[in-house]
Amino acid sequence: MGRETSDNSLYNRFRGQLAVLALRLLSWLPFSLNRRLGSLIGRLGWQLRSESRTISQINVGLCFPELDRTAQDTLIKQSLIETGKGTSELAWLWLHPDEALNMIRRIDGDQPLRETLASGRGVMVLAPHLGCWELVNFWLSSEFDMHAMFKPSKFEQVNALVGKSRAHFKSTLHPASARGVAGLARALKSGPVVTGILPDQVPDKRSGEIVPFFGRPAWTATLPCKLLQQSGARAFMVFAKRLPGTEGYELIIREPEAGIYDPDLATALAAMNRSIEALVREAPEQYIWNYKRFRRKNQPGMPSSPYRT
Repeated sequence: MGRETSDNSLYNRFRGQLAVLALRLLSWLPFSLNRRLGSLIGRLGWQLRSESRTISQINVGLCFPELDRTAQDTLIKQSLIETGKGTSELAWLWLHPDEALNMIRRIDGDQPLRETLASGRGVMVLAPHLGCWELVNFWLSSEFDMHAMFKPSKFEQVNALVGKSRAHFKSTLHPASARGVAGLARALKSGPVVTGILPDQVPDKRSGEIVPFFGRPAWTATLPCKLLQQSGARAFMVFAKRLPGTEGYELIIREPEAGIYDPDLATALAAMNRSIEALVREAPEQYIWNYKRFRRKNQPGMPSSPYRT
């Protein structure tokens, strides 16, 4: 992972201040209006045939070839609406962490996770681009000794706002760098702590391997499986599912395939991706299908990018 830098020029500081102002204004909307705004953003993305719609069509076509065109379009439209909600809800979540935590209506599958920590073993939460990650972070850090990586934006003012929110429940933040990875590894080895990782993010050229994802070759991050092998931690797949309307969220916690702990890295990565697929299938409309998951990254053995026009 490369070293993160930020542009602290006068122009960028001004842009950062505007971004924070926009976030604060958005956070003042009642949650019901926030939801409506998010739905509107998603519907516009569908109606205007945005780039997000195009990328989603490509990804859904690759991952769900068994669906006919009508079913694919229904899933894509639902996904864009849910992604719109995810965009609008961020400001509300960041600036109302306590209220956000109270929006969790039920939790499914947390007992094995609690038992693992009670036994003194570390836990790695694998939370893909599904549902609401920020709420997962709030819950984990409010309940356990949470360690998470933080990749800053280019705006210092936004970093300060987001960092304050994520540390609200006293989680420990590590930089998205080699030093941060080492810090996570030490924490996991030290005792019953929790760390969270996005396992379906496209890694850099030195940090991945080609592994099937929904049957398609995908450049897949090796970090989660390597950390599991090094630390002896136990993995759980987690996402916060949005409930209808303004009902709130349901926290879904699942155990991955046993193969994720295999000492053979290729076997472990394949099990991790299949575990992500299983989680996505629980709420496919809440997966961020407009993310270029299958971009090539110039690795030999990968097919040409499906996103080229």
